[in-house]
Amino acid sequence: MKLKNSVWVIPVVYCLVALLLTLLIMFIDYDRINYLDEYIPEILYTDAELGKDILGVIAGALLTMTTITFSTIMIVLTTYSSQFSPRTLQNFLTDQRTLTVLGVFMGGFLYSIISLLFLHVEQPDKQILAAAFSVALSIICLGFFAFFIQHVATFIQVSNLITSITEEAKNNLEEFHKKVDQTDYIKELDEPIIPQSYSYKTELRSPRYGYLQIIDYESLYEVAQEHDLIVVMTKEIGRFVIDDTPLAVVYHREEKKSPHDLIDAFTIGSERNASEDVQYTIQKLEEIALRAISSGINDPHTAIDCIQHLGKILLMITRYHKEHLVYTEAGKIRVVSKQRQLKDILYQSFYQIIICMDEDVSILFVLMDTLILIGENSRPSVQVMIRELYQYLRANFNISSLKPLDLHYFEQKEKRILELDKIS
Repeated sequence: MKLKNSVWVIPVVYCLVALLLTLLIMFIDYDRINYLDEYIPEILYTDAELGKDILGVIAGALLTMTTITFSTIMIVLTTYSSQFSPRTLQNFLTDQRTLTVLGVFMGGFLYSIISLLFLHVEQPDKQILAAAFSVALSIICLGFFAFFIQHVATFIQVSNLITSITEEAKNNLEEFHKKVDQTDYIKELDEPIIPQSYSYKTELRSPRYGYLQIIDYESLYEVAQEHDLIVVMTKEIGRFVIDDTPLAVVYHREEKKSPHDLIDAFTIGSERNASEDVQYTIQKLEEIALRAISSGINDPHTAIDCIQHLGKILLMITRYHKEHLVYTEAGKIRVVSKQRQLKDILYQSFYQIIICMDEDVSILFVLMDTLILIGENSRPSVQVMIRELYQYLRANFNISSLKPLDLHYFEQKEKRILELDKIS
């Protein structure tokens, strides 16, 4: 997971490929691989003196393009941080297309500069292949540069960013619940009961402070099987923990220390992990909406777009959500996971927007539409939560300030919300 979110991985891969290509071309140029000569057209060969000039020019040009690309990335990151949310920087910075372009430029420059370093000009009539390949790489880099400009122009649009964040959450939710549905030993139990024979318990505590990024439940399950334990989580992914915070309670049949392998299943870092923590994705959309409705930006349509996409994510959560996921072995409880309560997710997704919307009728209406969307497509228990959240929304908005036409549409939407408990 750390490699997946690292900026340097893809550029390093392309640089390694460029290095291998450089070695291959050098072996061909200095007659170390003779049998390939007959497959290479003569037109691709140049003399060493001309090749030196070509490689020097292309190396400088590719370094310039790499610098421009890096500068453009920094401009986009500044825009994301100032206008959208600092939490959205990772979406662009770790985007595979962005890193691929940067990797291609770095690889092309590395190929040209290394080929130039090992070019022997004491034989000016020596025919070499390195220059032709450098020209080919420069043409490829030019194509990637045009693609990068188009990619930046598309990605910097807030609507595309919102869609990207929503798709990220959708894919993560579907992947997680597909895994749960297809795994026989993962069950949903309303109130997992610890057998009385496991009467001894110890607490598993955090070794450091930070956000709980990853919990490797598979590893916990294997250790619990091996040592005949029951592990009950007390913190869920995304929580901020400090040193010595209890992360889980470990139940034993006899008094003993918990295996050290258990703590290795927890990854704690300085920031939250969007691929494991859907609430973090919701926070990104919420922050974009909050900035959009602020007096400094005043862009209600962006806020409306965020809230509508937020409704799509929450609707998926209400359909997939399971309060207690338990890892079992032949009917025996081994690991009890800790999930966020659905009511907490709904409240935390909307309360800041509700508080900050002031008297903006457009935000009020889109919030009501989102609650209707979730309520009309959810089970009765969720509909009760939606009505409670609506009462909170109503209490934070001065309904008496609505104009007659606004009041007409408000009453229509309110009627649909108040009738949610009749929908089954």
